[in-house]
Amino acid sequence: MKFFRAILPNLSISLQLALLVLVILDVFNPRVGLLSGLPFVLLFAAAWIAAVATAVVLYADWRKDR
Repeated sequence: MKFFRAILPNLSISLQLALLVLVILDVFNPRVGLLSGLPFVLLFAAAWIAAVATAVVLYADWRKDR
C-alpha cells in the first residue's frame, strides 16, 4: 500500500500534465490532430485510471488512519 501511495499521485500528475500539453499544442496547431486517434484515447484512459486509483488508495489510507 505504501508503494502505491507514493507512486500513484506522481503518475497521475505526470499523465495529467502530458494531457495538458497535448491540449495546448492542439489549440495552437489543430492541423496536427493530436486529440484524435488511438494514442490520445490511450493516454486519456491511462490518466483517468491513474486518477481514480489514486483517489481510491488515498481514501482507503485515510479511512484506515481514522
